[in-house]
Parts: sequence; structure tokens; C-alpha cells
Amino acid sequence: MHTTTFLCLSVCVCVSISLRYNGLSVVYLLFLLSVPLFPSPNLASMKGKTGRFLRAICSTGVTFLALQCGMQITFTYIPKDGKISIFFPFLFLGNTSPACICKPYSATNGSKIHTSPLSSPDVLQKCIIFLTSLRLLMSSVMNTAGKVLVTVLLGLAGITFPSLTSALYFMVFLGIVWCWVLHYTISLLHFSSLCVMMTIFSGGHILILYLYQLPLIQQLIPPQDGFARLFGLTALIKTNMSEPYILALNDDGSWPAMVNPLVLLLLYFSVMSLLQKWTHLFCSHLRISLCACVLNVCTEYTVKKENCGGENEILNDTDSLSSTDVSGPSALNQLGQFIMKQSYLIALIITMVWSISYNSWLTLVLLVWSCAIWMLKDRRRFAMLSAPFLAIYGTLLLVVTFISQLHLKHIDIFPTLPKHVSYTLSFWILLRQQLKEKNEEELHTADHLMEVKVQSCINVYVSIIGDISHTSQMMVMLGALVKGILVKYWIFCCCFMFFFVSFSDKVAVFKILYICLFLFCVVLYEVHYEVWRSLLKHFWAVVVGYSMLVLILIYVYQFKSVCNLFQQILGIPEERLRDIGLEQFDTIELFAQILLPAFFLLACILQLRYFNCDFLSLTNLQMSTQNEIYLKPQLEGSYKYILSKKAVGTRNLDCWMSDSRAFFQDPDSQRPRSEQGSEMNHLRKWLVVMDRVHELTLRAVLWLWRVQELCWRILELHSFKLVSTGIIWVCVQEVSLMNLLFLVLWTFALPYSRLRPLAFNVSSVWACVIVVCKMMYQLKIIKPSEYSSNCTGLSSSNESWIGDNKAELLRNSVLYLAPVDPAMWVGGLRKCEDCILPCLWNHLLILGLLVFDVTVHRHQLHHRLQNGLKATHSSTIFQGVTHQHLDHSIIASLKYFANYFFYKFGLEVCFVVAVNVIGQRMDVCALLHSFALMAVLAQRRRKAIGEVWLKYCCFIASFMVLQYLLCIGLPPALCIDYPWRKSFAALSSNLIKWLYLPDYAMSPNSSFILYDCLLLLVASLQWQVFEDENQACVRLLAGENVEISRNLDPQTLNQYTPVSNFLHCRSYLDMVKLFVFSYFFWLVLCLIFITGTIRINIFCLGYLVACFYFMLFGGTLLLQPVQYVLRLWDCLIAYTCVVISLKNMLSLGSCVYLESLQKHGCWLIQAFSMFCTIKGYNLPKPDNQCELPEGEAGIVWDAICFTVLLAQRRVFLSYYFLYVVSDLQTSKVLASR
Repeated sequence: MHTTTFLCLSVCVCVSISLRYNGLSVVYLLFLLSVPLFPSPNLASMKGKTGRFLRAICSTGVTFLALQCGMQITFTYIPKDGKISIFFPFLFLGNTSPACICKPYSATNGSKIHTSPLSSPDVLQKCIIFLTSLRLLMSSVMNTAGKVLVTVLLGLAGITFPSLTSALYFMVFLGIVWCWVLHYTISLLHFSSLCVMMTIFSGGHILILYLYQLPLIQQLIPPQDGFARLFGLTALIKTNMSEPYILALNDDGSWPAMVNPLVLLLLYFSVMSLLQKWTHLFCSHLRISLCACVLNVCTEYTVKKENCGGENEILNDTDSLSSTDVSGPSALNQLGQFIMKQSYLIALIITMVWSISYNSWLTLVLLVWSCAIWMLKDRRRFAMLSAPFLAIYGTLLLVVTFISQLHLKHIDIFPTLPKHVSYTLSFWILLRQQLKEKNEEELHTADHLMEVKVQSCINVYVSIIGDISHTSQMMVMLGALVKGILVKYWIFCCCFMFFFVSFSDKVAVFKILYICLFLFCVVLYEVHYEVWRSLLKHFWAVVVGYSMLVLILIYVYQFKSVCNLFQQILGIPEERLRDIGLEQFDTIELFAQILLPAFFLLACILQLRYFNCDFLSLTNLQMSTQNEIYLKPQLEGSYKYILSKKAVGTRNLDCWMSDSRAFFQDPDSQRPRSEQGSEMNHLRKWLVVMDRVHELTLRAVLWLWRVQELCWRILELHSFKLVSTGIIWVCVQEVSLMNLLFLVLWTFALPYSRLRPLAFNVSSVWACVIVVCKMMYQLKIIKPSEYSSNCTGLSSSNESWIGDNKAELLRNSVLYLAPVDPAMWVGGLRKCEDCILPCLWNHLLILGLLVFDVTVHRHQLHHRLQNGLKATHSSTIFQGVTHQHLDHSIIASLKYFANYFFYKFGLEVCFVVAVNVIGQRMDVCALLHSFALMAVLAQRRRKAIGEVWLKYCCFIASFMVLQYLLCIGLPPALCIDYPWRKSFAALSSNLIKWLYLPDYAMSPNSSFILYDCLLLLVASLQWQVFEDENQACVRLLAGENVEISRNLDPQTLNQYTPVSNFLHCRSYLDMVKLFVFSYFFWLVLCLIFITGTIRINIFCLGYLVACFYFMLFGGTLLLQPVQYVLRLWDCLIAYTCVVISLKNMLSLGSCVYLESLQKHGCWLIQAFSMFCTIKGYNLPKPDNQCELPEGEAGIVWDAICFTVLLAQRRVFLSYYFLYVVSDLQTSKVLASR
């Protein structure tokens, strides 16, 4: 409490001198600087110097208050509002502070005085509590790290506001740091002497700065004077002579100038407090050393007399060592040692950061030096050898920076000296570590001096090394885990950095070279894996070297002399240099431009020097094959080890439980038995819970591992489908001549599997070419305006245009809107301003999909080699599930269909997708698809359909290429319009859209090709199914996929059926089968009835007739042979296809000539429910005279009817359906009796 009140006095005096600046306040400043010189106030010190000091403060405050009052009364004019600011310091200091301080001591010496709770305000109590906690915190800091605190404060005092005055602090700071770096220990006496001198100097410095705030001193030495700026004399307060009571900050003041006095004051008080503590500590150490010397002199003779040999001495040393508690270094100490050993990495990184943060010839040396060391193989040794140079050079840069920041002309708002000090700290640490390792090497060479005590210290060493090894193993395991993660995933970080460096900001030549290197690596990875692995190290070396060259060139080009050299001597204009990437930037822009390449360089260096070798070992497929031999014995050994450990742990747990039970049931225990029993039950429950948590954790890990394996298997099976669809989607989104190659390759690679490797390799290379072309097109040297075609003159020369047609062409045609760039038609090349990534996104997606497909297959190959698994040729997700498991359970049935659903029902899926394509397009192309569908369905039998299926796939692929060519059209740069536009009888835009003709005003919708791609994909998969059906190995796993004989007799079913009877419903699976094969027929008839009644047109009449016929004769129809049933059912399917085709043909009238039909053929619209359901057509406005059947148009219900009809057809052709027919025949016979 006494020290706290003294601290409160210091705060009060500091506040008083801050509120007013004149000669009287200087006296208070002297009092403030004198506070640390006196002991803390207590009963003893109040009777001595401390009491007299406090009374002097009180008397001075009262005297100054009386003088100020007398002067105000003397003068006749008192300025308005001048009393408070003038009297307040005296009132606050002369009354409040001394009263608060002297009151406890006067109350202690005198009689007890009753004080009310309101006598001390809450605010003052809170302030005292805060100051007490602050004092305890600062005291603990100063006790533990006193010298460090003094060094840091000296450094802050020197760099906060550089001047000749603060140069002393800075030089002392550098001297102390260099003593620490050179392992030179400064004794407490010398350090205390240094602190005394710094205290005197800082106190005088504070006094000079305060005196300079007086108006008289500022008039003698103006703040703008060079002498004042040189010595750090800053005017913080601006005094107005007419209103001296108003405090105003100087306009030229900055925050470093404001903070500087506070730092000096903190330095002064901290050093004074430490000196007082060190004085007591020095005296106590002196007394202890004197006593130790006396004790040594007294015992020296006795030791020599009793211990004539060295054995007892050695034994005593060993005993003393063994008796003490020796513990190994903690994990925190080992982490600190690890960081110190890796300080060369930090120093090299800081070297690069310093050079790119501040552009100058001096920091260029650091950049070159860092790059040179990074390229060396033994970087640590050369970094340690260069530690003296870096430390000295960094210190010299600090001195130069200090001199350059002397505020002779202006004051920096953001001083850079603190950053430089933090950068140089890494160099100092590196030099200290280098000297430490050098001293350790010298100590290791002097091992002969320790040979006497080697044998006696073996036991002690063994006991110590046990603790160290335990901690070291933990650190090694943690380090191995972190390194393993970095080895796996750091290469992805480098790839992302490639993107950031190449696509950030404007495109330049050096960025194009970056992306060329990256694309070369990607293509090599996709095409030839082993060659990619062999060249990966050289690739990273080239990238590192190129990055260093780019970084140094950009850095050097910022100097004006180098810039002029490039422009004048080499004769390269500024625009070309900007395209190359050489451009002068502002300070902030320069930091952003250099920082990213520097970090990319650092990431590549780490990959090259630290992770590349382990990464190559990890991805070595041959090594995985060799490890396959040792995998099973290792797994068996690990399993036996786990079982043995579990048995030992169980025995130890039983022993511990028995001991615990004996302890809890101890009769001597004073606790009641109920409490002992409850504790035992609680312990049992806790053990059960922990065992259950452990079991659930293992199950969760195992479940996650299985889910991960399942996901990789699904990706392996379907990655090709994803890649092919994604590439065609990119071609559709960006229609150009260069993308035609992708479409041709992948449309024919889908049905012809032998073309897939060629499509894969060519697509990889071609995508890289397009990316590079698009980036080169962004250079300023390429100007599209110089070679673009201007076709606007055709609009005036062509007189055959009709007025409406001409207006539409002038409004929508790309020929007449603006000059035509031929590069857009060739490869989608266009200027992307400053953001290039959106323009490259499509083709980067192609590369990503190709890399994804390769990575998935190589991951699975690596997984099988590591785990000794055999490669499977079947496209199944769940291994071991065949057609024999189909009738076991619902789960087994679902797994079977997950494996072989498309094998069983792929043909029906293709037909449904074809109908969906027709419904989504409804144009002349959809009409051709409907004709092709009817041609395939006309084959009826599965074997006949399989014979023509490849032709159907070839038709779809060729038709897709034709449609894409129509989307590309003629080059607009030729300025030749299409004949259906420039002729006298020009076609309308709606008709052009329906006919899918190329046009500049109404271009074909390329997204329709994506529907054809989906159809081609499922058709290609079905072609693979047709080929698999001819292989015996596939039939053994998936089952027969042939149609049953159409003349089989259900009465002799048990002789030839491969399936069991499900009509007795022995399981839930049988109930599902019963619904599908017995009642699905009636559900189909219900859907046909809904299709015929939900809309009113001529086509629905056929559905109603078919529905009533099958409902009327359905019971007897099912008893007929399957051949007869299929003939009628195929007629209904054919009728549905005809309806879909006719509706597609009628879409010509509903989408193109709807306006004419509204006027002259409304009955036709109502009879056939004609309405255009496709977006993009220019339709007329609704007419009240002819209502359009908007809700009744389309082929949605026709498609649903077609789907269920195909499903029921498969039911008719199933062996399970024969059981239903047999049951119906039996029921009929029983009913007839």
C-alpha cells in the first residue's frame, strides 16, 4: 500500500505538469524525477528523507498556489475562463495528492479518526487498485527479465524519435546486443554503472524536452530551426500569448514525437527501480560470497586430510549428482533449441523480406545474397559462415537508416527504423547461434579432460537420458507428423502460388513464361508419370532460378538509372518493357508486386530442398510394389503386438481395481461404507464410459476409412464420364474453331474406347496452347483495332432487305453492331482488361478435369499396390456382390443394383434420355432424334438392337459435330451474310432457330448440344454393356441379360427358371417383387388413363382407347403367351413415339407460325394443343379471340407414359413374371371349379 501511494504521487505530479507549461511546472518536474531517489513511504522513512520530500512537495504546492492567487488579484484584468486551468494544477497537487499520501501516516501516529465511507471516492479507489496491479505486473517483469527490459527500453528510446540526443540510447542498445551476440557477459556492477549513466542522461533529456515547451525557449530556438530538429527538440505544445490558459497541440507534431517523452519517462523509472533492486541483490550476494570464502578456508584442510586420493572425491561428486533431481529439457526448451538451430531459415527469409520491403542498392545486396545461399546445397553451413557479414551489414544498415531518419526537413509519420531493428534481430540470433555451435565444437575436441569422471557418471547419464529420450520421441513424432503433411500437400501450395503469380494483376511476358512452366509440368504429369517424376527436381530448380531472375530484374528496374539504360541504350520502348513486366511502381505497389514472387520463390525453394525427395519416395509406384511382399507380415506383427498390449493392460487394470477395492474397503478408513461404495460405482461407470468411447472412436475411424475408400472407388468408376461431360460443356459455353478439336475428340472417344488415350493426350496439350494464346493476346503490343473488320457498310449497300428484317439485323447482328475481331471466332480470344482469370477459366477447368482423372486412377493404383489388392476389371462399387445375392435381402438387392443397374436397364435409360432430348429441343434436330429412336425401337428384340447400336452412337456423335459446326458458322470477319438473311424472301428468326441454321442475329443455341452429349454418354455406356454381355466372366457376376423365350409354358416353370418363387412373401424383398410384377401393370394403366384425361386433344384419344382395352381384357391378356402380350404392348409404345414425333413436327407451327394460326387456324391450335414450350422464340402476345393451351402443351406426360411402358415391357420379359402368370392360371382353374 505504501509503494502504491508513492506511485499515485508520481501520477499526480505527471498529470499536473502535463496540464500547464511554465517555469513553476519545471519545479514539479524536478520533484517527479526525484521520486525514485527516495525510499518508499513507510513509518520509518516518513521520519527521514521521504517525509521531508513529501512535505517539500506540499509546501511548494501551497506556496505556488498563493503566489498565483496574488498575481491574479494584483492584475486588474483576468482573462475569461483562465482561473481553472491555472489554479487546477496547484489545487490538485497541493491539496489532493499530499492529503491522500500523508493522511494514512498521520492517522497511524495519532489517534484513530473516524472516516465515513464517502470520504474516499470510488474512482480514487479503483485507480489505486489499478495502479497496484500494474505495479505488481511491472515488478514481476523487472525481476525476471530486468536486463532484457532495460535493453528493450533503450532500443525504443533510440528508435522512437531519431536524433543526436537519442543516438546515445541507440548506440548503447547496439553495444548491449552485440555483447549478447558475442557471448560476452556484462557483470551486474558494470551493467548497473551503465544504467546509472543512462538514468542521468534520460532525466536530463526529459528536463530539456520539457523546458523546450516553454514559449520563451521556443522563441529563442524555433521548432523549424535545424539545430532543434537535429537534437530532437520538438514543440508539442503551442502557446497563445493572448490566451495562455488554453492548451493546443502543435500542428507539426507527430505521434513519434508525442510518444518519445513517455518512452523516456518509462525508461527513467524502470531503470531507477531496477537499480534499487540490484543494489539490495548485490549487497546480499556480497555477504553470501564472503561467508562462502570463510567456509572454504575453514574446510580446505579437512578435505585434504581425509581425501588423500581422488576416488572419494569422484564418489562424492557422483553421489551429489545422483541425489539431486535431474530432469531432461522440457518440450518448450527443445522447441526453443529447434528454432535456434533453424535460425538460418528465418534469417534467409528476413533477408528477402527486408530487401523487398525497402528498395535500394544497399538492400539489393541482401536479396542477391539470400538468393545465392538458397541455391546452394548445403545452405545451413554457408548461412552460418555468412552470419558475421549479415550481422555487421545489418547493423551498418541500421546506423545508416538512423542517420537518414534524423528529422532535419520533415517528420516521418510511419518510421521504418523499428522494422529494420526487428529484421536485424534475426541476423544477430544467427550469429549467436553460429558462435555457440563453434564453441560446442571446441568443447567436444577437449574430451580428454573429462575422461576421469566418465565411468562414475554413467548411471547419472542413463537416468537423465531416459527423460530426454521420452521428450525427444514426442518431439520426433510431432515433427514427423508435420513433415508428412507438408510432404504430401506442400506441392499443392506451390501450384496455387503458380496461379496467383501468373494471373494476378496485368498479364506480362514473365507471367506467360511462368504459366508455360506450370503447364509443361501438368502435361508431363498427365501424359507420362515416370518421366514427370524423374524431371520434377530439375523442374523446381528451373522455376527457382527463373523466379530469382524475375525478382532481381523487377527489383533493379525500379532504379531510374537502370530504367534509362533499358530504354535508351537497349532501344526498348516503355510499352514493350511493360509487356515484359518491367515497370516502375510506387512504394506500396512495388511491395505488392515483389512480395508475391518472393513468397512463390520461397515456397518453391522449400519444395525443392526439403520436400521433393520425400515426395518422390511417397509417390514411387515401384517401391509400393516391393513393399507389397512385407505388408502382410507387418500387419500380422502389429496385430499381435496390439493384442499383447491389450492383455497386459487388462491385467494391470485388474490389479489396480483390486488395489482400489481394497483401499475403498479398508476397515481403518474413517469414511462411511456408503461413500466408499458410491465412489467405487462411480469409478466403474467411468471406466465403462471410457471403454465405450474408445470403442465408438475406433468404429468411427473405421467407418470414415470405408467411406473414403468407397468415395475413391466411385470417383474411379465415374471420373471419365465427369471429364467428358465437362470438356463438352466447356466447348458449348465457348463456341470457337479451336474448341472444335475438343468436341470431335471426345464425342468419338465416348463410343470408341480406343480413342480415349489419344483424346486425353491431345486435349491436354491443346488446352495448354489455348491458355498460352489467350494470355499472349492480352499484351499491349496486340491491338485488335488494327486488324478488325468493319462490316457496317453492307447495311447501306444491300437494298434487298425488307424493312423489319433490316431493323432486326441492325439491332442484333454482330456484323453491324461493332468492328468484328477475327480472333474471337478462331479461339475465343478477347481482351480481358486487368483480370485474365475469367477468360481462362474454361480451359483451366479442362486441365483440372484431366489432372483429376489421372490422379484418381493413380491413387487407386497406389492404394492397391500398397495393400496388396488385385486390380479389378469389373465396373462395380461393392466387390463380391453378384446376381446370386439378388434374392437374399433388400440391402443385398440394392448393392447389386448399385453395381449392375445400367447393365440391366441401360437400354431403357437410353430410350428415356432420347425422349427427354426431344422434349428439351423441339426443333428439326429433335425431329431427327425421334426418327432415329423409332428406327431403333422398330428392331424390338434386344439382340437386333445391339447389332445396330454402334451405328446409332455414331449417328449421335456425327450429328453433334455437325451441330457444333453450325454454331461456329462462317467467319464474321469476311463480312458475308447468310443467304437466308440477304435474299428477298428472307427467313424469320424463329424459323432460323427452329431449323438450327447459323446466323449472326439469331445464333443457334449451343446448349442444346449438351443434351445430345448426355444421350451419347448413356448410349456409349450401353454399347459397352452390349459388348460385356458376350463375355462369360461378366455373365457369371452380373447374370444373364437375354430375353426369355416367348413361348415358355408357365406350368413347367421349375424346369428352367433361375429364380425362386416370391409369391409367398417370406421377406420384405418378396413384398417389393410382388408389387412390381403383380400390380405394376395396373399402375401403368392408371398412368395411361391420366395421360389421356389430363389434356384434351386428339392425341389423348389414343391413350384412352388403349387404356380401356387393356383394362377390359387385362385379366385374360396376361394369361396369353408373352409373344402375344408384347405385340400389343409394342404397339402402344410405338403409338407413344409417333405422338412425340408429331408434336415435335407441330412445334414448327406453334413456335414459328403461331401468329398466323391465331388468326386463321385457331381450331388447329385447340385440337392439337399447340403452344411453344421452348424459350428464345419471339412469340406474339396473347389473343382474346383464340386462347392458347399453355398448360396442355408439351410432351411431359407422353414421356412419363413412355417410361412406364418400357418398364412394364421389362416386367413381361422377366422370369419372375412367369410366376405371376402361373398363379393367375391356377386361380382361374380353381375359380372354374
